[in-house]
Amino acid sequence: MRLIRFLLLAAVLFSAAFVRAGKVEHVEGKLDNGLIYHIFNVPSADRRLTLRLQVQAGAADENDGEEGIAHITEHMVFQSSAAFPQGLSAHLNQQGWQLGRHYNAQTGYRFTRYLLSPPQGKRQLEEALAVYRQMLSPQNFSAADWQKEQQVILAEWRQQQTLANRLSRRHHALLHSGSRSGRYPPIGSREAIEQAQADTASRFHSKWYGSNNAVLVIVGDLNPKKAVTAVQEALGRLKPIDLPIRHAQEYEPQPAAKQIHHITDKDNTENKLSLVFRFDNAASQENSDAGLYQRLLDNFAAHIINTRLQAEGGTVSMKFGDLGKQTGSLGFYTDVPPSGHQEALAALHRLLESVKQQPASDSETAAYRKILHNHLSRQDVLPDDFHQTVQTADETVLAGKSVPSAALRAAERGQLYRINTQAVNRRISEWLNAADKLVMMQTAATPQNQPASEAPVQTQAAKLVPAKQQPSIHTLATPAQTAAKPQAAQHTAFAVHKGQGVAVSKSYDKDNAVTYLTLSNGDRISLLQHASAGGKIYFKAIADTGYLHGGANGWQAQLAADIANRSAPEGWSTHVFKQWQRQQGIVYRYRLDSDRQTVDAQVPATGLEKLLQLYRSRQAASVAAADWQSRLEAAAVRLPVYLQSVPGKQEQELEILRYGQTEPRPHDSTEIRALTPQDMQRQWRKLTSGNVNHYIVSSMPSEKIIPLLTQYLADIPRSPAENMNRPLLEGATLRRAPINDIDGTDVNAWSWQPFYDWTPDTSEQIPLLVNLANARLKDELRSRNQSTYSVKFAALPEPVYNRVESNLFFSTPPEQAAEAWETAQQILQRLPENITKAEADNLQQLFIEQEAKRQANPEIWLERLAASHRHYGDARYLSRLPQLHRTIIQTRLRQTAKLLWSTHNARVLLIDPARRPE
Repeated sequence: MRLIRFLLLAAVLFSAAFVRAGKVEHVEGKLDNGLIYHIFNVPSADRRLTLRLQVQAGAADENDGEEGIAHITEHMVFQSSAAFPQGLSAHLNQQGWQLGRHYNAQTGYRFTRYLLSPPQGKRQLEEALAVYRQMLSPQNFSAADWQKEQQVILAEWRQQQTLANRLSRRHHALLHSGSRSGRYPPIGSREAIEQAQADTASRFHSKWYGSNNAVLVIVGDLNPKKAVTAVQEALGRLKPIDLPIRHAQEYEPQPAAKQIHHITDKDNTENKLSLVFRFDNAASQENSDAGLYQRLLDNFAAHIINTRLQAEGGTVSMKFGDLGKQTGSLGFYTDVPPSGHQEALAALHRLLESVKQQPASDSETAAYRKILHNHLSRQDVLPDDFHQTVQTADETVLAGKSVPSAALRAAERGQLYRINTQAVNRRISEWLNAADKLVMMQTAATPQNQPASEAPVQTQAAKLVPAKQQPSIHTLATPAQTAAKPQAAQHTAFAVHKGQGVAVSKSYDKDNAVTYLTLSNGDRISLLQHASAGGKIYFKAIADTGYLHGGANGWQAQLAADIANRSAPEGWSTHVFKQWQRQQGIVYRYRLDSDRQTVDAQVPATGLEKLLQLYRSRQAASVAAADWQSRLEAAAVRLPVYLQSVPGKQEQELEILRYGQTEPRPHDSTEIRALTPQDMQRQWRKLTSGNVNHYIVSSMPSEKIIPLLTQYLADIPRSPAENMNRPLLEGATLRRAPINDIDGTDVNAWSWQPFYDWTPDTSEQIPLLVNLANARLKDELRSRNQSTYSVKFAALPEPVYNRVESNLFFSTPPEQAAEAWETAQQILQRLPENITKAEADNLQQLFIEQEAKRQANPEIWLERLAASHRHYGDARYLSRLPQLHRTIIQTRLRQTAKLLWSTHNARVLLIDPARRPE
């Protein structure tokens, strides 16, 4: 779990931001036994109910001989007891609760949190409180239960041994060095798990699990007085305990003796640089008026620094947060080229020196104060929003902070006007001159049998500070200039495109408010007018030409697409382009698959022309950008490392399993380095040659949008392009590959089957049934001595190809892999025949709850518009939505469930531990 608190640098700072107006009643109190409770009455919650019980103890509270025991205790409270002889988890499962959906738990360094969302909602408040009563009652965990659960935790530990987790742990250990939180991850080491005893967990429970060391949160449409009475009756008889004394300094990072640290991993292919300042910020964490002032001052300082970074351009990002209850951190992060860390560090120091030389001005302080004042004057302190209220509770009371209230905002406004520019500049100086700082250089692994290159690469590092500014910091703009004109460079703006194309046909679907256009270049547009878009326009472009389409070189096409969509448009610098994109409010994402390309974008309605200019420039992008060679070099360095890594080997094995062969790849790094800009340009032109379907969701009248769409899209050059859909292999098979670098086996099973009778009903039922399948698999595989973990099942409807493709993944000990796989397949085979009426009703209610939220999400409408048009050629999917819940019944669900798994085409890869030399 990420335990660093990051402050936002815009307007949303101390209390949650909401959209809808309304009123939530918040009641807090403390029982005589010390248990603290917070009840949030949310009128719109309907039957929904969410509860949190947080025990204020975690991995940082473990002493010698207790490594990992907080997490083990979290697992053991779900096992057998006098009140639940068969086990609390088994009892909940029998009552229709699903692990992950209705109950779950988290262990961090400072807390252990138990999350409940009863399947029958607020009707089960007393049952949920009974679960918490059991968790806080004295425990004597059995050795037999621990012997079984130990295998589950070991499987969880194995699943965490990924590259991302390994690198994250190294960064975390350095950031928290010297504190209890910097010793090891909450799960502990494998050796600690193997040596742990049930009675150690019992002692940890008795030491920390007391009513006076717990916080309870309840969110729902509840009568607060009755809810308080229910809490008192269920938990009031619990006994408080004598809590151990914590020594505060043991929980705080200590100053670093060594400042520069190198981080690498055998599978790592990325080069990154981090510079983190650590300092005392205990005053900013006080729950007092003085603490409010300090937190506001922190945000002013962070805002100014971030403004300076944006004005300078480059690739540096910033994060500000807490590392302890008395320690704050300010970090600067950037990607660097191979062997470019030292130069990048020097450039970063120059950049921060330039920030220090540009103190905040009175006008900047006043402008930011106005932003905060407007936010703190808003009336929607706790609006009627169930999910947002749950999030607010997590971020405030469970994090030791105050719940947003009118009184708190008034106090914040009172402190706001005490802040002056001198104090802001003092705070910036304190941070950037902090003596305790860490430099973390993450370096890519060197391929086996290949010496590391010592040649410095300067291309990207120099971009941390514009080249013309490197010799002297005195050439930087003044603060007034920076605030007034943040280097947007008007002469680099996109030119207005006059447009030579036209719309050759137009039709309108009145029932669904969708306008269809066919353009003169063959592209098509589907435009949905919908209120959910608000003041934004949502845009999606799908081309059925991927990197395996006819005439393309697959790996070269992927490189070309990466360069074309990461580089700034021709004539722009990277930092000016990023700044322009931020100013326009454009969000732009590109994805390339083997069989399609997708652009997802959004922009304020007033910026549609700017978005279309960007899209058009990307379609015609020149990949001979200034940094194209450095990107090729990074790919050349990455290739051999990736192919030797466990993820790289797994990817190739899966390609053989599903398609019978691996995808084309370069033979070696030399082949990548030999590419020219002309090669890249040729591949990109092939990718952008095919026709595109464009989908737009907007609340604006279509006649205001269509002229711009036609102007910018109708004359983009297109030509017929043959796409290649890789056929999936038929037949069942099981392969074993000894390539894992841990002692567990990863089971990765795929299946597919043809399906032609697609309806909106089927498309919506499949995700619901996947939810049910996951619950069945987790219950059987995790709870019945199969020792599996990380069970994930997905079914991928592919109406365009008239098939359903499914994937099952889990981790298990090697000797149990084959048996566990057979058990899993039987669960999936039996699913259609044993869906109960109660489960069907539960899924229908789940759909209704989720659909209410989806109806307000314009991105969901965009996805549905595209799915309907790609399969049906019209928007019939949308017209069926109001009636879909009626189709979620037992008989229909049983029929659709047959699509989730095909035994005939079940293809299984068991990724076993690598064979070690004798």
